[in-house]
Amino acid sequence: MTPQEWSIVVGVGMSAMLALGPWMFMVHAKLAVLANQVAMLCKKVDEAAEANQNLWSLHARHEAKLETHDVQIAQLGERLRDL
Repeated sequence: MTPQEWSIVVGVGMSAMLALGPWMFMVHAKLAVLANQVAMLCKKVDEAAEANQNLWSLHARHEAKLETHDVQIAQLGERLRDL
């Protein structure tokens, strides 16, 4: 290739880079924002899952206590009937 053809190829390449460069930076910035939002959403989902797990364990403890109280009340009822 002649130097003139090389200068045309380089000129077209530089023009394409100058035309697409700002767009590529804009896309990169939007992707960075999206990635940050996804990370925050993942953190919130993890916190919500942990809170839900804590509530389920609290519910299980309370249910066990209620069952224990039901048994105790039944035993007291039997004792009162025996008297």
